[in-house]
Amino acid sequence: MSNSPISSFEEIIGYTFQNKKYLKISLTHKSFIDENPTYESNQRYEFLGDAILDFDLTNYLFNKYPDLDEGSLTKIRSSAVNQSALVTLGHSISIGDFLFLSKAEDSTGGRMKDSIIEDAVEALIAALFFDGGLEVVNIFVSRFIYPNIKELSEDPGAKDYKTRLQEYYAKKGKKVSYEDKSEGPDHNKEFLSEVILDGNIIGTGKGKSKKSAQQHAAKQALSKVS
Repeated sequence: MSNSPISSFEEIIGYTFQNKKYLKISLTHKSFIDENPTYESNQRYEFLGDAILDFDLTNYLFNKYPDLDEGSLTKIRSSAVNQSALVTLGHSISIGDFLFLSKAEDSTGGRMKDSIIEDAVEALIAALFFDGGLEVVNIFVSRFIYPNIKELSEDPGAKDYKTRLQEYYAKKGKKVSYEDKSEGPDHNKEFLSEVILDGNIIGTGKGKSKKSAQQHAAKQALSKVS
């Protein structure tokens, strides 16, 4: 792994790692390990980064909006760090260009897949934490996520279609559920989701992850009642 691409990525995110190992791991997709078994994938980093990001954002929202109730704060946080938001962030820092992927994953457009981009962003958060602590994470989040919070606070949950659909039918004493399935090889799966209400399909959606497919299905269902 050359340090040159790493340095270019550090310039984009505005942080130079003291230990490049953390950054390299965060950019290493699990498919790369199949061809390079001595390396470590970013799967565990993604798990930790997700929790760290939630903590940082929760702390920020709690102090920034003392007049908002728990439900509104939860909706803002969800919208700020859902897959769509993290994928948008990932593209803004061109993280896909710097990922270490298997040849098969790379050849099938892995650098642009929502699920891979989302996981890499969360893994990057963990890498920043390992290298510089919560202060460095906060600087990164302040630059790339906080600027979107003001708009989200004005209409909490506006982009979270699943939450909006759930609340719409909850008022009617009903509850929706989701049936999911996937198709395609492991390195290029597509997820299909159906929104079920009273045994009937009221919305369908596709995506590169189950969460994305469910959001698209909920969006379609909402379009029929709004």
